[in-house]
Amino acid sequence: MVTAQTRVVNDYSKNMDNVKNSSSKRVNNSGLRTTAYDGVHHLVGLHIDGGYSAMFGNMPTMHTAPGGYTTGFGFDYSYTGRGLIIQTGIGIRWQDVNNRFDNDSLIVDPMTDSEGTPFCLRYDFTDRVDCSRNIYLQVPVLAGMYFYNCYFLAGIKLNWQVAGWTRPDVFVSTSASYDRYIGIWEQMDNHGIRKDVEEVRDNSGLKLKIDVLACAEIGYEWALGNYGKKGFRKSNAKDYRLRLAAFAECGLANVCPKTDLKPYVIPSATPYDFSTFEFNHILSTADAAKYNAHNVFAGIKLSFFFFGYQSTEKCILCGPLGDEIKMR
Repeated sequence: MVTAQTRVVNDYSKNMDNVKNSSSKRVNNSGLRTTAYDGVHHLVGLHIDGGYSAMFGNMPTMHTAPGGYTTGFGFDYSYTGRGLIIQTGIGIRWQDVNNRFDNDSLIVDPMTDSEGTPFCLRYDFTDRVDCSRNIYLQVPVLAGMYFYNCYFLAGIKLNWQVAGWTRPDVFVSTSASYDRYIGIWEQMDNHGIRKDVEEVRDNSGLKLKIDVLACAEIGYEWALGNYGKKGFRKSNAKDYRLRLAAFAECGLANVCPKTDLKPYVIPSATPYDFSTFEFNHILSTADAAKYNAHNVFAGIKLSFFFFGYQSTEKCILCGPLGDEIKMR
């Protein structure tokens, strides 16, 4: 016995000029597409993110110290159509990074003591860590695609520093030597010669140059809203989407400013007085201006899009488990 099989063929070509299949994009029971959305959508939303941050460069004495972090928020505009994503917006980013620097020394010769005798004064700087806290204004230009519910974005961000503060921390020791005496003078508080005195400078300014970041973002998107009755999509439709992604941003431009600032400023009137001793964040000094420094940001990003405009389209055949055939 041969079982009869029935094949149903829908031929719209006689009545319609343009019928397209949406490439196996599934819809749920309410008619909401659950993967890459067809049609044109203009989405606006907001995001928050947080994670790791660091500054690295080719300055021989500079090393990235652990503990750097970043957090940010912003507003986004996203254009989607046929699986393509183009996104821009504006954001604010906070950065807190630490850089450790190799031991250094500074010799001031000649100096003159209270009796008018010339001598050589030596400063030794050890265990130096420079903390930098910065606020950036960011404008991204990103493009990417959907892969089912997953997506990726890549592009650049313009990164302007709008404020910066520093907290350099270093241990300072002083020693002296005389031509007329043998040996090194150390740990003589009555002569202003001291060892391993911790010096900290708060809230000294740091001005970095405009940065350009190479960016990448990969994540997953959930559709939270129903935009239309099954069988028909309204031109002005609800469209709520939630994205969870991992992101990475790496600076392409050198952020070290051109400056004449010195790393250390020794007061001529009171050379031993550490309360008047001055020093600057090394990245803001002339020593660093000869080298390059770059930013790195990486972490987790949560985005919520709460409005969308979709071009008018009619769904000819919609099903919770099947493909969509739509007429344009």
